[in-house]
Amino acid sequence: ITLDDFHKTDCILFFGQNVGTNSPRMLHDLQEARKRDVPIITFNPILEPGLVKFANPQSPVQMLTGTSTKISTQYHQVMPGGDIAAMTGICKALIAADDAALAAGRPRVFDMEFIEQHTLGFEDFIENMRSYRWEDLERHSGLTRAALEETAQVYASSHATIGIFGMGLTQHRTGVENVQMLVNLLLLRGNIGKPGAGILPVRGHSN
Repeated sequence: ITLDDFHKTDCILFFGQNVGTNSPRMLHDLQEARKRDVPIITFNPILEPGLVKFANPQSPVQMLTGTSTKISTQYHQVMPGGDIAAMTGICKALIAADDAALAAGRPRVFDMEFIEQHTLGFEDFIENMRSYRWEDLERHSGLTRAALEETAQVYASSHATIGIFGMGLTQHRTGVENVQMLVNLLLLRGNIGKPGAGILPVRGHSN
């Protein structure tokens, strides 16, 4: 993505990145997104203060009044190493919602035009996601089915989603698979290569 996409997104998924300590400049973009009522859904084992709320030191109003901006609209303290299980649960919830939409004759949850034009292996991926049991996903992610379904509901209602990840996803034996799953999650709704959507790996200098 580019920085401009922050101004066009309507949903942000945040994985494995402590923005307050590692990328503090990004807090300004997140704060602006929240002022537009953009939901920010965070998955992080640690309750990172900067991802809970942010008092902008460049805002005279917030500095004088002691007010702050709520950053995360949902904060899920996923079990360390449980990111794939969490994302699998979100995918399962999306599949159930897509099944219900098909049965009721409503528009599909998945962006099938994008999927058919730009992806491979969709049917195999969906079959694989269906094979997982909720009780196993809850145990491995440390999160409840209800929490993951709540995330899926917000994601399904968005039109342009950014997926942000840091070394909390990559510094694992399953680091490659973690990133692949986040990409899969974005591909399901065509959130690659359009304004306000895409994947953002956070690297390098803190600013």
